[in-house]
Amino acid sequence: MTYNYFPYNFRKIDHQYFLVSNISGNFFLCKKETLDKIIHKKIDNNLEKYLLQKGFLFKEQGDFNWNNNKFKLVKRKMLPEKIGYYMIVPTLRCNINCSYCQVSRVDQSTNGYDWDDNTLDHFFKFVSKYSDKNIKIEFQGGEPTLRVDIIKKVIQWADKNKYKAEFAICTNLLNINQEFEEIIARDDVHLSTSIDGSYEIQKNQRTKSDDLAKNFFKNFEYVSNKYGLDKISALPTFYDFDQVVPTIDFYESLGLKTIYLRPVNFQGFARKKHPISKNLTEEWGKIYNKALDYIFQKNYNKKNNFMMEFSFLTNLRRIFQPGSNGHVDLRNPNFASRDNFIVDYNGVLFPSDEARMISRIGLVDLSLGNIFDGLDSEKISNYNWNQISDVNSDCIHCSYQPYCGIDTVDDLSRYNRIDLPKIKTNFCQNNLRKFDDIFSRILSNKPENILNITGHLTGIFSTIPPFSDIIYD
Repeated sequence: MTYNYFPYNFRKIDHQYFLVSNISGNFFLCKKETLDKIIHKKIDNNLEKYLLQKGFLFKEQGDFNWNNNKFKLVKRKMLPEKIGYYMIVPTLRCNINCSYCQVSRVDQSTNGYDWDDNTLDHFFKFVSKYSDKNIKIEFQGGEPTLRVDIIKKVIQWADKNKYKAEFAICTNLLNINQEFEEIIARDDVHLSTSIDGSYEIQKNQRTKSDDLAKNFFKNFEYVSNKYGLDKISALPTFYDFDQVVPTIDFYESLGLKTIYLRPVNFQGFARKKHPISKNLTEEWGKIYNKALDYIFQKNYNKKNNFMMEFSFLTNLRRIFQPGSNGHVDLRNPNFASRDNFIVDYNGVLFPSDEARMISRIGLVDLSLGNIFDGLDSEKISNYNWNQISDVNSDCIHCSYQPYCGIDTVDDLSRYNRIDLPKIKTNFCQNNLRKFDDIFSRILSNKPENILNITGHLTGIFSTIPPFSDIIYD
């Protein structure tokens, strides 16, 4: 053999096939006898040609195969140089009380939990210093529509200073008045809301009120009919797993094309009201896979109006599309202060919303400074060192390491430590299952699986896959 291997790992997918992947995310599936030949470097001409084609071999540093591998590796790990995404909390006040609120909202009549003019001014200065002209700002809460005036000022400032901006407003849709609708009507504004299921579920889990539940669905219908469903997205939270399939049907009845299947999270104050959420990994995994089967079969029986599942979409793109780094949970490295910040109601900066939650309950302070005094470079450096899987003794041996991420915040929330072997953590077990499921579906070659894999990858649901020659027989 005249070639060298790039570092690779392998994992058994079913009783017959193994996944082989390397550091840049190149992969193929093969049987044990082929894997044995690779391990013992006893490959024939056909296998050598295949491994070259798949990006597993090179002759010397700097040759075409070396540079191609390096390009893919850099593309997977490269992060933006400017802060392009801000999640801001103009108020912590809220007008409903969800049982699994993670950041402990305060009552809408409480004082002292809103941005003032000084906070707003320092936010503008912070954005001017750390961002270029392309930004996205997401308004969180609390309920941000309780301070429509702040939303307007932020948008007006971006317009005045010629930012190419997108705005997302996460709202419970209970406050749609003329002032807010003037904002909604803008092409660069989108809404996000929570729909846990039917009217009864929404009332029990969210609004706690018949009138508020009716008002919510009236406003959702109004916005979607007037501005189109592209204007608004929704996501559910499950703690009654019997409602997963009915909620999928309910989303379909509303005309929604995407659903994010997720259980109640063991984060922030929600962990006090739902302590069972700490140990639902295995149970939720079974429910999730059955729900995917249900969505896939429904899509296979349709001719249009297909539904996508956000988590499956994200994991799939991580495998097939180097550079799909938008979902921070699966980024590696996932460094703070590189391209996004959470700005809390008091101007304190966090690397993620989950970090804000874990800090608010007093478990550990993961703040990274504030918009008044600036960034804490020492804390950022300490935090970032634990946000890269390439230095983790478990992750470096995993076949999914090129596609996966690392979640120290979830580890802290669940286990009060970050040095637990990754295989014992919820994050690792959850993503192992999801990646295993993807490759199992690829191997199955069932038309309903291929149609949905193709549709999630390309947006075109077809039984002709957008990939070929990934199984070596």
